Amino acid sequence: MTLLALPLTAVLMHAAPTQMGLLTAAEIVPFVIFSLPTGVWLDRVRKLPVYVVGEISISFTVATVPVAWWFGWLSMHWLYFVGFVIGAVNTTAGSAAQIVLTQIVPRDRLVEAHAKNALATSAAEVTGPGAAGALVKLTGAPFALLADALLLLVSASILRGVPVKEHAL
Repeated sequence: MTLLALPLTAVLMHAAPTQMGLLTAAEIVPFVIFSLPTGVWLDRVRKLPVYVVGEISISFTVATVPVAWWFGWLSMHWLYFVGFVIGAVNTTAGSAAQIVLTQIVPRDRLVEAHAKNALATSAAEVTGPGAAGALVKLTGAPFALLADALLLLVSASILRGVPVKEHAL
């Protein structure tokens, strides 16, 4: 949802093509900056809490967009910041999520689990934009982000109950 609604919010703010490019860059740059240090750091900490905190962080960050929109405070600079935070958290929590999967699935079923995870991701990438587009049309881009924030909180609450056996180094 965020992948569609965040740029559409920028469009509603009459963003120039350069500003749209900067918004995209703000989401991608954290991967370049943080991916190597994140891998090193994740080797030394428990991964599930990183994943849960990441979901909560993105939820609250995304929720700031409709709040700022509502009060008339929303600016392109804020959208750049939101994009950067989303990119940074996805780099960190996304890596943690991949590791958590290997910790909760028995080794003999790991290939099947990765295949099902890839299928779910592909299905979300195919159906997600259509569903997000319908929600954006129904509520407007900023408020579609609020729905996404709520879904991320639900995800984080579900993840908290996942039994994971891991040990920090």
